[in-house]
Amino acid sequence: MSKVHQILLFLFLTIISTKSYNISSCIPNTPCQCYLTQYSFTLSNCSHTLSDLPILNSKNITKIIAQNALIHWPIQLCKYSNIQILDLSGSYFDSEFIDFSCLNHLIHLNLSNTRLNKIPNFKTNFSNYLQILDLSNNNIKVIDGTHFRSLNSLISLFLQNNPIEYIENLFNLFNLSNIETINLISSNFNVIRRQSLTINQWIDLANRWNNSIKSFSIRMNNIPLQLIIPSPDQFQMISVDTMKIGLKMLMNSTFITLLNTPKCNCIYLRSYQRFFSFVEYPKKYSSPLFRSAKCLMPDGFTHARLFDRLTYIDLRCPLFGKISFFPLLGSSSSSLNHTLVSFFIFCLLLLY
Repeated sequence: MSKVHQILLFLFLTIISTKSYNISSCIPNTPCQCYLTQYSFTLSNCSHTLSDLPILNSKNITKIIAQNALIHWPIQLCKYSNIQILDLSGSYFDSEFIDFSCLNHLIHLNLSNTRLNKIPNFKTNFSNYLQILDLSNNNIKVIDGTHFRSLNSLISLFLQNNPIEYIENLFNLFNLSNIETINLISSNFNVIRRQSLTINQWIDLANRWNNSIKSFSIRMNNIPLQLIIPSPDQFQMISVDTMKIGLKMLMNSTFITLLNTPKCNCIYLRSYQRFFSFVEYPKKYSSPLFRSAKCLMPDGFTHARLFDRLTYIDLRCPLFGKISFFPLLGSSSSSLNHTLVSFFIFCLLLLY
């Protein structure tokens, strides 16, 4: 069972195992209903009538749910310094300063649909426990991975349905120790990635991912896989094992492109498919990565699968010609064998 599933199960059991009672009109002059337990309280039906959170027996409270309740960031939130679960989704925060410095025990934070237009400031002394962060359905246009680099316990990051225009420092997101899920599906159809992953960053990621048992998936649109992994003309600088580790870790990821799909290129296709064939992964040809990674055919509208050998045929790429047999810089002895096998297959096809 993954860490995310364990957390969700814990939250579910907490809810059903704790008996709550209803206090009608708990906050004067508002329609709010309060559901209070020993360790949590939930505000409902507030309809954006609150300017702050009510002060209750704050020492024992570890969970606050106040959806569609607040008209600005609650000043009294720091009274609840032991909060582990905080859901303020649907409130109105806009571009206000959001202070997390007092929340050192957060595990799950939901600020979705709160009109945020920028990433909150997660300082280096912020909670080391935060595992689920939901900033989806806001007005955030720039995603900078450096804003999340202090969140070393983060497992799931949800940023979908923001009008994302730019994504930068993606390496910092990939490099988080425990990250398993990142959703960057933008409501904007024209997304730009400002920096490419360098060769050294790709190698560093492969070293971190090597022998890792965690699962990982990233969902993106209009930033193709070709802009995430190194360019084929740099493959000779990377070992086979490094490429295998990187592609294997991305197998459950989805890269949907409409406007920014790179054109299909015979030489590049050969390189991509060659490395993909080396990856040892069950059902890799039905994986999200295989289905979603595309290139654009010469007709200008057909999106063909990047790792599908039929794309190479449909593009009428020459079987021979400028075939690149650059040395495979693998740490394993199988690298040379792969080269010899490939050459042997080509010879058989020639004879046939």
